Amino acid sequence: MANRITTPTNVKLLTNVAVVRMKKCGKRFEIACYKNKVVNWRNKTEKDIDEVLQTDTVFTNVSKGQVAKREELVAAFGTEDQLEICKIVSS
Repeated sequence: MANRITTPTNVKLLTNVAVVRMKKCGKRFEIACYKNKVVNWRNKTEKDIDEVLQTDTVFTNVSKGQVAKREELVAAFGTEDQLEICKIVSS
């Protein structure tokens, strides 16, 4: 039997993550952000969106890692620019 590298069982996934959701055109879009930074972004005390986002990818389900399709993004937001969509979802 070959030795395998296994995932540790004591690892907590998605810690310090705030999942920000928006439903538009019948689809749910999610982004992964830092918990404390989302509040600062909405209060306009944080100016840099890169400090708020953990990744600038738009998901349909963050916990499963399902990335939103380009066609869905264009249909819902009129653009495929992920960073601009993240700004819309987070505000």
